[in-house]
Amino acid sequence: MAREVDVLAGLRWEEVGDAGPCGAQTAAGAEAPLDPPVPPGIGRPHPDRARQFMPFAALRGYYDLVHAKEAVPESRRPLSDDEARALDDLIANLDRGDVVRCRYYEGGGYREAEGAVSQIDVTFRDLWIVRRRIPFSAIQSLELLYPAS
Repeated sequence: MAREVDVLAGLRWEEVGDAGPCGAQTAAGAEAPLDPPVPPGIGRPHPDRARQFMPFAALRGYYDLVHAKEAVPESRRPLSDDEARALDDLIANLDRGDVVRCRYYEGGGYREAEGAVSQIDVTFRDLWIVRRRIPFSAIQSLELLYPAS
């Protein structure tokens, strides 16, 4: 047995024994190859391997802003006197818990909200549908779906 010091591994041959630092001896006394045995999972691609090749978006939300700028804003249509009077009557008769469908103007286009009325603020002239605040002046149409019991 040699009494040398393996500089890279920092081991002495005598500490490891006859097998050497990397493997066992074969039956003939020669050392086994330095390559370790291949684990059973090697050879098959890892299920998340494709994730490393996904594109990286350094500017989060940039493409959403670009698409928002591409949208053509819709002009707001004013209500007629009869429509405004009917809308005022419907808002005056609403109660908390009524389920309504509301079409309103916001951000350059018309949106729809459907849900339970959580608050009617006459002072600030706001209608709250669940957690969404809709100013009275933005409402285009309002439909009562289910009255509160």
